[in-house]
Order: sequence, then C-alpha cells, then structure tokens
Amino acid sequence: MSSTGVWVVGVVPDAEALALPERLFHLVRPGDRTKPPGFAEALAWWSNGGDREPFFEPPVDPSKPVSLTPAARRLADLVEDANPPTEAVEAMRDAGTALMPDAEGPGLYLATARKANPVAALHYGLGAQRSAMLPGWFGDFLLSASEVRNALPRAEEALLFSPSERSAALTRITAWMTGMGDDTDFGAAALVDAPLRVLRHAAATGSGAAAFSRWY
Repeated sequence: MSSTGVWVVGVVPDAEALALPERLFHLVRPGDRTKPPGFAEALAWWSNGGDREPFFEPPVDPSKPVSLTPAARRLADLVEDANPPTEAVEAMRDAGTALMPDAEGPGLYLATARKANPVAALHYGLGAQRSAMLPGWFGDFLLSASEVRNALPRAEEALLFSPSERSAALTRITAWMTGMGDDTDFGAAALVDAPLRVLRHAAATGSGAAAFSRWY
C-alpha cells in the first residue's frame, strides 16, 4: 500500500501559540520523551559527517532506479524517530494545523510526496550544519511571535544560498525524492523557499508559526 509524506508550515495566532502547549500538557505521558534504541548514535552520526556519506548508488542497468545505501535508510529512520506520534504530539499536530490558514499563500506551505518524507528531503538537501539552524526539531515546531523573530535570522542563514550552493541543495532534494520516493515532479525549490516565506510573513504580521509532518 502506498503512503504519502506531508509537511505543513503555517502561521498561527500568537495567543494560540502561547496557550497550546499548556492546554495539551495533560496528554504528555512519562515515556513520551524516550527515543528509540540507537537514536542518539544516529543523531551523532548525522551531526558529525554522516551527511557527507553516499546516500544513493546508480544502478548497473540505467533503466532501473537508484539503490539506497545504509546512510539513506539511517537518515530516513532518524527523521521518523525524532518526533514519534504520541498522543500529545498528534493532538498538537491536529490543533496547530487547525489554526493555520485554509489555503496556501504567504502564510501557509504544504509539501506532499508519495513514499518520501519532505522533512528528510530538506535535511538531506541542506546537510547537517544548515538543517540544525532550522527552528524546532526535525520538521516540527510551534513558535510564538517573539520566538519567530528570534528564530528568523538562523533560518535565513540556513535557507539562503549562493547560486552554486542552491543548485547543489536542490539536486540533493530531487535525488531524495526520486530515490527514496518516486516523485519526479516534486518542487525542490519550494521546499527551500516556502518555509522561510512563511516565517517572514509571521514576523511581519506579529504571528506565531508552526510546522508538522505526518504520513497518510
């Protein structure tokens, strides 16, 4: 059965961004913050040069798809394990998404990809150093208006490139979407540009911002 990875980034009212964690705190369970075995080691691998390993190998037969290396599978698992779908996390994702605009525009970005996680693609495209500058934790965040303003400079540092750096990042994102998934038409440029557009819009309007990823 096929699956679709979804990542939504949008503005939310500042008052709601401030109130939501306390409103849902009662759903947090003692084991919710426990990461799966091997998570710390995988995070250390990614942060200390793992992003420079080969993630895809060309096929012997050009008509066949590329082969995934252990590094590609390890990053995919790392991103999935970073924000496990606990009751509290799922409630936060539902409530936060409901506060976002109804349609894409300056304050909303929606990325979808069949069989691939857009957040993993973005991290692969940016590499460990740049992706660590993004707000939140592997694609999930909930920021008040003041937190948006504080996070924006580092997000700009992560997502603004020289022409050659941008080309390399987009090439890597496309490689992830075609190697891990099968989306040859995925908008790699939007995956880089749109989150920054949303954060800037939130800063300009005094709004909070949120981002959540899930599978359908």
